[in-house]
Amino acid sequence: MKRLFRFNCLLWPMVIIAMMASMGITSGQNLKEQSSPIPENINKIFQTSCFTCHGSNGKMLPMAKLNFSKWVEYGAVKEAEKAAKICSVLTEGLMPPKSVRKSNPELIPTKDQIRLICNWAESLKPKELGK
Repeated sequence: MKRLFRFNCLLWPMVIIAMMASMGITSGQNLKEQSSPIPENINKIFQTSCFTCHGSNGKMLPMAKLNFSKWVEYGAVKEAEKAAKICSVLTEGLMPPKSVRKSNPELIPTKDQIRLICNWAESLKPKELGK
C-alpha cells in the first residue's frame, strides 16, 4: 500500500507538469491570451497624434488611461478593449483634446486614418467560439 501511495505522489506532479507544458504555461507564456503588436501603419498615426501624451514620455493622467509603451503587457482582451475605446474617442472627436486641436491641428487624424484605426480595432475583437 505504501508503495502505491509513493507511486501516486510521484505520478500526479508529473501529470500536472505535462498538462502545463502542453498548454504552454511552463514556457513562459502566462494565462493571458497573447498580445498583438500594433501594425506599423497604425503605429505611425499613433506616433503623430497620440504618443506625446500617451507614449513613454507622456503625462500622468493620459498614461493612466492609455499607455502605448505598455501595450504588449495588456494582453489580447485588454488590447481589444483599448483599441475599441481609441476608435470611439477619435470618431467622436474627443481626442486629441480641444486645447491640443486648436494649438496643433496637424495632430488631428484624418477621417481615413480614423477609419483605418477603427478597422484595426474591429480586427482585435475576440472571435466567438463555435463560429
